[in-house]
Amino acid sequence: MPLWGRFRISFDSWKMMSLDNHVLEESSEIGEVNVETSEWKPINGCIPEDYDEENLKIAFIDGVRRTENIVYLEDPNSASVVEGAFVSIGAGAMVLSYGKVNSLEDSLKKSVVKRYFLLRDNVDISQPTIVFLTQTGKLEFKVDRAKKELSPYVNELMANLELWVAQQVYKAKMADLMITDGTLHYVAKAKNLPFIGYVKKHRKIYLYPEHIKVLQELKVGQRTPIILIHSQPTMDSQNKSFDKYTWYVKLNENEGITSVARLEVPAELGLEEAVKLANLTAYLMPKFASAEFNDKRAPQNLIPIKYLENYLRRRLGSQSLIRRLIAQRIMERV
Repeated sequence: MPLWGRFRISFDSWKMMSLDNHVLEESSEIGEVNVETSEWKPINGCIPEDYDEENLKIAFIDGVRRTENIVYLEDPNSASVVEGAFVSIGAGAMVLSYGKVNSLEDSLKKSVVKRYFLLRDNVDISQPTIVFLTQTGKLEFKVDRAKKELSPYVNELMANLELWVAQQVYKAKMADLMITDGTLHYVAKAKNLPFIGYVKKHRKIYLYPEHIKVLQELKVGQRTPIILIHSQPTMDSQNKSFDKYTWYVKLNENEGITSVARLEVPAELGLEEAVKLANLTAYLMPKFASAEFNDKRAPQNLIPIKYLENYLRRRLGSQSLIRRLIAQRIMERV
């Protein structure tokens, strides 16, 4: 078995760490369903008067993550075995001009890739980075100790990378509307920024039974009234919960919950701003909905998000090459 300092190291050639988003979902408490109106019926989407329709720009933010390899470090001094993982993470932004032809090259405004070698427990391998040389350059994995289970920790790293990208786009005033794929799990670090979480998987319905029928009555381009929800989990250990405004938007003519997406904003933005964003997203989101013939996650997986994810996965590089590099390094007695 190869040695890494005092550690014996083994390479798990088949195991892949499951990277699951479930740790980021969901709130357990509906706060108030009548914050916008007590008359529960579908509301038509529209472009608010203070938005310039001809020059409207929309940013879609997303991230990807991939396990390259799982390894185990055996410490002969303590007879303990520590799990580690080589992971690659990417995040990016696609900015589209509404009503205009947008090329992929021009639309991709920001993207970044980070790589980590994560270790459980308080293990010190006395090495800040692990560098692999390739014909086109080098791959550098930052050594980091996970503060929790590996899967949720990777999600936290990706969320922070997504937040960094979103902040760069916002500060540069590249877009009027910021759509982030998934629940706003990092919003505790970005309060008062107009980011909209786009949630396509419904693990919980934020409606009481008497309001469910409104979902069934929605037409394309319509939304439900806004709902206040409490106690969303965050990744910030210093801030355990926060409030959000959320609403549902009808994306296409299909029936059932699969034709609906949920959107959310921090409640600190205020109800007036939330109403504007709800109206705007109800009007715009159906125009970006995917079709079943080219996306099995249609219509909820938005077309810009699909292309952004594909681009980011390509930027992660060849997984088979990276896995070979890791295996070779281990066999060479790192």
